[in-house]
Amino acid sequence: MLNDKSTSELITKSLAGILDPQQQAAVDSQVENSEQSRKFATLNKLIHDSISDVAKRSLDGDTSVAPGLSQDARDRMKNQLRAESARLSQSSMEMTLVPDLGVSGSSNDIEPSVADEQFGQETATNAKSATTPPLTLPHSNLPASEARTVKTRFTLQKVLGAGGLGKVWLAHDETLRRNVALKEMNSAAAEFPRAWDRFRREAEITGQLEHPNVVPLYQHGMDTQTGQPFYAMRFVGKRTLVDAIEEYHERMNAGEDVTMDLHRLLTAFIGVCQGIAYAHSRGVIHRDLKPENVALDSFGQVIVLDWGLAKVRDDVDAGVGISNEMVAGESAINKTMNGEVIGTPLYMAPEQASGRLDDVDHRTDVFGLGAILFSILTGYAPHRNSSLVDGDQIAVPELLRRISSEPTAAPADVNSSVPGDLSEICLKAMQFRPFNRYQSATEMSDVVQHWMAGRSERRQQYSNARSECRELRTAMLSSVRDLERNVRFMSCLPPIQGIIDAVKGRSGDDLATWQERLRLIYGGLLRTNCDFTSVSYSQVNDGNFQELIRIERQASESSNVRKIPASRLASGPLTGCMKKAMLGNPDEVYVALASDCPKAGELNEASRLAATVPVFDLETEEEFGFVMIEADLDRLTETLIRDRFRTRGRLFVLDNECRILLQLDRSGRRVTEVDGQPMNEVSPCWSNVLPVLKEKGEYIDERNHATYATRIDLVPGRYSLALALCLAESKE
Repeated sequence: MLNDKSTSELITKSLAGILDPQQQAAVDSQVENSEQSRKFATLNKLIHDSISDVAKRSLDGDTSVAPGLSQDARDRMKNQLRAESARLSQSSMEMTLVPDLGVSGSSNDIEPSVADEQFGQETATNAKSATTPPLTLPHSNLPASEARTVKTRFTLQKVLGAGGLGKVWLAHDETLRRNVALKEMNSAAAEFPRAWDRFRREAEITGQLEHPNVVPLYQHGMDTQTGQPFYAMRFVGKRTLVDAIEEYHERMNAGEDVTMDLHRLLTAFIGVCQGIAYAHSRGVIHRDLKPENVALDSFGQVIVLDWGLAKVRDDVDAGVGISNEMVAGESAINKTMNGEVIGTPLYMAPEQASGRLDDVDHRTDVFGLGAILFSILTGYAPHRNSSLVDGDQIAVPELLRRISSEPTAAPADVNSSVPGDLSEICLKAMQFRPFNRYQSATEMSDVVQHWMAGRSERRQQYSNARSECRELRTAMLSSVRDLERNVRFMSCLPPIQGIIDAVKGRSGDDLATWQERLRLIYGGLLRTNCDFTSVSYSQVNDGNFQELIRIERQASESSNVRKIPASRLASGPLTGCMKKAMLGNPDEVYVALASDCPKAGELNEASRLAATVPVFDLETEEEFGFVMIEADLDRLTETLIRDRFRTRGRLFVLDNECRILLQLDRSGRRVTEVDGQPMNEVSPCWSNVLPVLKEKGEYIDERNHATYATRIDLVPGRYSLALALCLAESKE
């Protein structure tokens, strides 16, 4: 049974509208069953209405309503009323939104969109105006003489987006002459108390997060005509991160150079990380991070939008600046929503998808940042594949079950062109369990920045390596052409015909004299060309050859050039390269591996290249023999590499069968342990390189900038070398 004191208190609270349902039921029962209580309630209502009227009139400046009060008492009452009015409305000024009678046409109905955000499909273009009468700003701690009166007017131009909670207008601030985005609560949402809490909290959180990467809030007010709240914020344009991502992937699919596009996207992503890191430092968790909630302007500004689902941690320190009321209210809201799914499913962390709101913390936003990075790298949301079965969308409950129980795919599995290191960064941010993720948005930002810095350095190193490899290829081809020119010249010397004349018994000097003259010339050739290993002049007769002169470099002492005595000169059936050389015309050079030519002492056949030119009798014009110069490929290649190559990496020279002829390690030292081994046994990624190398003659690693290879066609159509450079171990 209610006593007089409790009845009075409860009836007063009932008139103020602050009773819970159980208390209100008790008051209703007491008033209904007690004549005395009904009279007391009626009297209390009259007093309440009278005080309300007096308060309004006093606040409006009518001094006649309290003639018995002193001026000081009236001032104190006004200040208290203003302070209470400001606290209840949660605004610095009240504004009335009314249609502009000067604009024809009526308002269109707006279909709510899936997300309540600043940017979206334009659903209406009707113009309205928002005006306010002069209002006095409340200053509860200042005397009435220090109060200020302002007048504000917004012209509403068109709807930018609409959702279940609110509608966003493009509006023009007529006072400051600037465009703003004005968000007002939908009338349908206004029927739910929790929607009011969310709208108020969104405005408060946005207004208190003063950071360059968080959308700034200008004004928060209440529509005095409809009683619904709204707030004005900076208008940041219509371009979002989604638009930039789509353009990037369209250009990449068209085969354009998108290096700078990726750099700009990652720079924008770092801005998002910094904005979220600041919010976390203030105890705020966004909980709905996705590309649609990131706005981009044309001058590099990155703005994180839509803090309507944000959560304020219960353990926030009072000194961080978030209001105590907001922190206290957050706990009450979350208790009523535990088990409810909050966020956008395609970008949602597992703990969100399962409704475990107690497990949602700053690492949930780290997952959201990873989801944004995933979208940048692949062009798709991270849970897109989980949402489809045979190309059809699955039901949301099944999608949430998959998200909360299955790991997220790596970006490199969705798009093979994604750099391996960056894919690993993204995957770590989206680990299933929060403790396996990056532990802060700052840490993730640092990792991405380090990757960008390293990629820039590696890209420059890779570009230099490509230039050096191309120069090396040109130098090697030039060396082969030099070999051809020398053998052609050595076949046109006077002693060549003199030996022919002596062999055929024509008048002139004897054979030995001509041979000695030719040996002197050939010896001088080898001494001035360190890459040449031998030069010889042979006679051909009935399918056999007989060396007449041979000068060669000693294998164990490369500076020692010696002539081969007649008893050690080679002879025998023509080899394949000799036969092909003899089919040519005068001055036509045939280049081949020395393995097709006669063996020569201690030299390694597999590393020799031979250039052969046929010799004809100038008198009879019949074929007589050939001149051959052999070059040491190992020595030639190694000399060119050491003279021209500065990039440090594992460098391989491969023969026509992709076997290793030469390997230099990162310090430039020769490695002999793998000589002769197939390249695919040494480098697993070679199976991806070889098909491209055969087709295009060059392999460029745009993904990781780790491997480069180029083909050197020493003998076009017959024999090629390959240069393969490994700057880093490929992730492929």
